[in-house]
Amino acid sequence: MNTRIMKELTRNPEAFASFITKGELPQCKKSPETPLRNLIESIPMGIWTQFQGIRLSPALGFNSSLQFHSLHQLYRWLGGNQKLIGNQTLPYMSWRNVRFQTQLSIQDLIFHSAKSPSNDVLERYNLTTAKV
Repeated sequence: MNTRIMKELTRNPEAFASFITKGELPQCKKSPETPLRNLIESIPMGIWTQFQGIRLSPALGFNSSLQFHSLHQLYRWLGGNQKLIGNQTLPYMSWRNVRFQTQLSIQDLIFHSAKSPSNDVLERYNLTTAKV
């Protein structure tokens, strides 16, 4: 049992009662996917640092114009590699457009970035026309 589960048990009376009576721990589940996070996961991590100043918009599936310094920062905010315990939520979940299911391309990300990799780098990784 890790500290996040302990925290959930102390803050959620229903989870605590279920643990005491049935011995059940709160459920861990993967954070909900978004088309933007799926696109980021398809990009090799070696070139993530070349994307900078990414601004969210409805075209990326979010009702916000938040700006992120790096792709790493955006990925973390999007719940990448994070588990949710119980009824926990992450900040991006209140800004995302749940109905948005459009596949995004690398060009969509480049359009919303202040700085992005050169075409040579994109071609080296076969990312010029990739859609996820």
